Amino acid sequence: SKSSSNVVKVSHEKTEQTPALEDYRYVGSNPDNYVYFGCSENCTDDNLYRVIGVIPTQSTMDGAYENRVKLIKANYYTEEESGLLKDTNATYPAAGGSGKGYMWNSSANNQWQGSVLQSRVLNGVYWSSLGEYQNYISPAVWYLGAPSYASATTYTVLQFYNIERGLFGSFNGGLPYMIANIGLMYPSDYGYSAKDTDPTVSIRDNAGQYVYNAWLYQLENKYYEWTMMPERKHEYIYAWNIASKGYLGTNEVANSVNVWGVRPTFYLKADVQYKNGDGTRENPYHICL
Repeated sequence: SKSSSNVVKVSHEKTEQTPALEDYRYVGSNPDNYVYFGCSENCTDDNLYRVIGVIPTQSTMDGAYENRVKLIKANYYTEEESGLLKDTNATYPAAGGSGKGYMWNSSANNQWQGSVLQSRVLNGVYWSSLGEYQNYISPAVWYLGAPSYASATTYTVLQFYNIERGLFGSFNGGLPYMIANIGLMYPSDYGYSAKDTDPTVSIRDNAGQYVYNAWLYQLENKYYEWTMMPERKHEYIYAWNIASKGYLGTNEVANSVNVWGVRPTFYLKADVQYKNGDGTRENPYHICL
């Protein structure tokens, strides 16, 4: 598989919440990291996911680290049950593309723990829809250290990674981590998905490279997309997102025009096994317990 040339080892120094760690991540515009999830046969595009990488992860803050595969849905997720889905084309045509999405929260509060996107959509409706495939997913520690909007133009991927795992929480307070089954990508996940970009250059300054060299950007209909990261101190109550032009920015969590796409993200249990497939779009990996 050509994907082996698109897997890189990333070594991280100790942060305020994590020890020094090493993970392996898929990079480039279109690596062979496709996986079918939620089906044993007759799989459809709705079952299509992609591997962010193999990431050392805990299930509790004092638990052991395990190397777990981190998956993200290949396309935007939508559902009707929560009543929170909105039409992005009607509410914000300037976002680019068209489709449906969500506000980050229904009230001006950027604690991810209590947001409707986290609790009602991802760990509510979406989690329930997985049925027996819930057994493939391990609860995980999700870090919620909040980067500041004031540095949006200067943050590098390394700075995002460190601050996400720092102790400064969101504008509205709350713990800098939570335990959950489902989340969204981190800004740093997006940052590390680009191939051959200079890690000392800000993601904003590298935006053009991300458009062409980062698979987490590459969607057929690209519009704004939420990450799970709250913002630290802006009085308008922001969270971080990926802009349609390839950079990371912030927007108000409860503004009705900020209706962005979401892709559920989670960690597989360490004992989930490879069954068959080569990871290409035409022949995705199949997995089993």
